[in-house]
Amino acid sequence: MTLILSAVSLTGYLLARNLLIDQIKNSGKHFLSAAAGEISSRALQVQSTLALLAATENLAAINNSQRRLLFVAIKDHLAGSVTSVFMGFPDGKFIRAKTTTLPMGFDPRKRPWYIDALNQPPGVLSGMTDPYLDSSTNRPTITIYQKVLGDAGELVGILGVDLDISLASGNMNLGFPVLEGGQSILVNTNAVVLLHPDATQIGSDIGITGEALDIQLSKDIKNPELQHKQYVGRRLNQAWYMGFFRTKDARLVLVLSVPAKNVFEPLRLLTVQILSLDVSMITALLVLLSIVSRKIAKPIIDLKDSAIHVTQAGSYCDPIKVRTSDEVGQLTSAFNEMMEGLRQRDFIRDTFGRYVTKEVVDELLDTSDGLKLGGEVREVTIMFIDIRGFTPLCKQLGPDQVIAILNSYLSRMSTIIGKYKGTINEFIGDAILTFFGAPVKFGDSPARAVACALAMQLSMEEVNRENRNRGLPSLSMGIGINTGDVIVGNIGSEERAKYGIVGHHINLASRVEGMTVGGQILITPSTYEQIKDGVITRAVHPVKFKGVEEKIDLYDVIGINSPYNLMLPDQTTGSFPLKKPIPVTLHRMKGKKETSSEMKARLTQFSHPRATLEGSDRIDPLQEVRIDLTE
Repeated sequence: MTLILSAVSLTGYLLARNLLIDQIKNSGKHFLSAAAGEISSRALQVQSTLALLAATENLAAINNSQRRLLFVAIKDHLAGSVTSVFMGFPDGKFIRAKTTTLPMGFDPRKRPWYIDALNQPPGVLSGMTDPYLDSSTNRPTITIYQKVLGDAGELVGILGVDLDISLASGNMNLGFPVLEGGQSILVNTNAVVLLHPDATQIGSDIGITGEALDIQLSKDIKNPELQHKQYVGRRLNQAWYMGFFRTKDARLVLVLSVPAKNVFEPLRLLTVQILSLDVSMITALLVLLSIVSRKIAKPIIDLKDSAIHVTQAGSYCDPIKVRTSDEVGQLTSAFNEMMEGLRQRDFIRDTFGRYVTKEVVDELLDTSDGLKLGGEVREVTIMFIDIRGFTPLCKQLGPDQVIAILNSYLSRMSTIIGKYKGTINEFIGDAILTFFGAPVKFGDSPARAVACALAMQLSMEEVNRENRNRGLPSLSMGIGINTGDVIVGNIGSEERAKYGIVGHHINLASRVEGMTVGGQILITPSTYEQIKDGVITRAVHPVKFKGVEEKIDLYDVIGINSPYNLMLPDQTTGSFPLKKPIPVTLHRMKGKKETSSEMKARLTQFSHPRATLEGSDRIDPLQEVRIDLTE
């Protein structure tokens, strides 16, 4: 019922509004057309009078006094809007009906009407000037002129009549006769105001107000193809009707402007009446519905309140009492069972979500076979992260400090991994095994993994700042990334299982991570080939791994382009020379075990994070060594 009332009210409002708009447009067009026609008719009358005067009176033969008397008679005959009748001669003489003194040095041959008349094509004897503001009356005026020729076709002079446009239009200054508040405005074809109720607007472009409607009006007036146009739009913080009509011969444009509130006042009263009736009927319906619902819909209201409590408060209320055995009672019982199931589901999700990512929890809970053992072969990108030198660091710290520094570090890294949709397989002490591309498969898993690694390295500055504030040492980590096919799925037994990955590519990622130094990211060719157009590398290190016949190129990543736009800070600055070299002993290492006899060397330069050693033995790139200070 409310929809029907609203639809009927809206339809009635729109029909009435459109009717009023059509009425104002038609009335405005007729008014402007009539005013334009009046100006054109008056101009045509003046032209006919001048043509008759030139043809019937021998203006060349009579003297100046006779001419002036004739011009006075013509002015009296035309009356009203004609303010002056005059004639200019080729020798500079000027005769007119007015008796006021002319300016010093006045020459009719330099006036626009005289020049326009001379520039007319052969055979064209009459015409009119563009509208202008008369200097003596400050009113919009046009000058209508007529060539006067002698018997031999020579130019005797040029007759002219000044026509006051506002007087010629008859009712232009009286305002729009249909509604109050209308403004009648005269502009020329360049949209320059000639007549306006606000005298300060005269002489400026009609669009000078900056209002969008005035600017559009100015633009359309300057388009000679448009004879007339009407508008309804916003200006001066209210709705307005505006329209213009172009005169046929006088190169004038008549503009009408009316506040729309004057047009829509009857509509506003009608709308208030309709709304009052609608509100009364809707209020009565609501009261009736409230009474009915309290008697027969109490169980439905209880269901609604419980559902709102679950969705908004995020907690589960006590089961709803089943009052009847009908369909509503059955619905209440089903709702209680559903709420208990959701309660258990959320408990599992919240508890299980502390150990695996949200995507894994969703897949296990939302799919019918999510908890079944087994898996599938899928290409994923594997990332190993490990803190450099954490084992000896632990020996210098107490248990509480070790747990505090580790929890802070793992919490920060887990948040970043989650942001880039990675799945944390497990925490191995201070190391993290993560993979991208399962359980949710993304087409850009290698790029996500590299961007995640860069974000993690960049976050270490904040991690270390917090450690220093708490009196804990700074950390640095190395990251190794590899892409390949692995088995992914639920691994374990019916009693205990985890969602993870299995395959030799995990071992390769671990080995790549073992080749890194603090702050470094190394990726394998299988990862690099998929993102080479967007990744930025610092160097390529050929490395031979145990069990692999050929060397593998490891790419040292320092940045990635759009859409991630991440870049590690420049650390290429060399180390500082020591004033006195320090003798050291070197041991080649593998898995924290010495693999060769000691070598002598000298520490000559040092800074964070690099140093320079001078020695006689060669050490391969990425070879792990232990440096013992001998002094």
